[in-house]
Amino acid sequence: MIFVYLCNPPIEEVLEHHGIKGQKWGVRRFQNEDGSLTSAGYKRYNVDVDAAKKRVADSKEAYKQESKRYNQATKGGLVYDEAATKRLIKASEKMQWNKSKLSDEKIKAKLNKETGPVSSHRQKLIENYLKKGMSQEEAEIAAYKRTRTEKIIAVTAALTVAAATAYVAKNAYDKRVDKLIPEGTLLQNISVDSNKGVQDAFYASMTNMDNHKYRGIYGQTLKSQTGKSVYETKIGLQGGGLKLASEKSGVNVLSELVRNDKSYAQDLETHLKNSVGRYQNAAQNAAISRGLESLKKGKVDANVYNALNLSLTDHNLSTSDKVSKGLYNALKSKGYDAISDFNDKKISGYKSSKPIIVFNGAAKTYVQNRREVLDNEMTKSYIKGMRDINVKSLTPYVAMGAASLGLIAAGRSQSRKASAAQRNQIVAEYKKEHPGTQLSNDEILENYYSS
Repeated sequence: MIFVYLCNPPIEEVLEHHGIKGQKWGVRRFQNEDGSLTSAGYKRYNVDVDAAKKRVADSKEAYKQESKRYNQATKGGLVYDEAATKRLIKASEKMQWNKSKLSDEKIKAKLNKETGPVSSHRQKLIENYLKKGMSQEEAEIAAYKRTRTEKIIAVTAALTVAAATAYVAKNAYDKRVDKLIPEGTLLQNISVDSNKGVQDAFYASMTNMDNHKYRGIYGQTLKSQTGKSVYETKIGLQGGGLKLASEKSGVNVLSELVRNDKSYAQDLETHLKNSVGRYQNAAQNAAISRGLESLKKGKVDANVYNALNLSLTDHNLSTSDKVSKGLYNALKSKGYDAISDFNDKKISGYKSSKPIIVFNGAAKTYVQNRREVLDNEMTKSYIKGMRDINVKSLTPYVAMGAASLGLIAAGRSQSRKASAAQRNQIVAEYKKEHPGTQLSNDEILENYYSS
């Protein structure tokens, strides 16, 4: 210490150095020259898992309260309220955001415990994330998540091959083997007809997730297009159940029909010609074109059958009733009651697992109950259905049915990726509107979900 005599009595002035023991001037203890953290630097993250858990709990409660307000605004779902619907979806997104932040806190705790050097691969990931505008902390967490996902995929590589083989085999089996939908199965049909019966051909779903998709996504589409109420009809099976024709059987029946009925053959070709370009989905238009091309070559193959299958929903063409009834009657004569809905299973975007078209159900089905679907139910089912579609769009593992625990883990990782893609879009749009912003990605998202 130094005594400086400036007055009487003397004033003691203390010079203190607030450094870190062992640190030398000009030497960064926690950062490399490129700004990345050293192994010691990983221990400088503040972690508060309990606070993150509380945010998750609070957001769950907020979602529950928003659901109540939604019901009040829509009078229990009897009237449509766009603002209330958006608030409910926003509350759901915020809940998912807080869950992701809880995951980040747990990752920071793990990073704090690391003592060894960071792998060169992870360091490159960190540098790439920094270039994309992430903060140091965000980049470290993102790199950790990325390497964790890569490890999961690497560990399950052998299982993936096995699952892919099983998936291909199952896909081939489904295309070639007829099935029986047993008595006691409960089907669901969504429409705007409060008196819909089962005497005519109808579309149906039978799995829990498919039911959500049609109740939510298709239900909202119907309501917005017609302005009418949406009804859910539950249809029971009796009399031994329904015989479902495989794709191979459908092709064989259609081929025989075209070969023996020249009038039907002409109607089919006209129908496919008129169907060209009628769909907004490029995959649907491509399927129609493939079917027409095969038919022009004199072949009635899977391309023709699937083109007709997907066009059965289009009732605005003059040939629609002729070609649909002709196919259904031919299938009935062979003992079939239903076919798979190729459109929704493969190319429409619904990615349904077991959608069917029932055309011979009058004696084998009965209406168990029919009710109006409320708007809050449609919204909840819409959210669940869209999440499933996003996951199946991003990963083949989930589409294969996640044949192993490793694939389930990979599927969950891709589900998180779907949410991350949405958040990346929010950040990109904000930065486009606010060039030069100093906010980090997490700060932008925090503001977005808090607004």
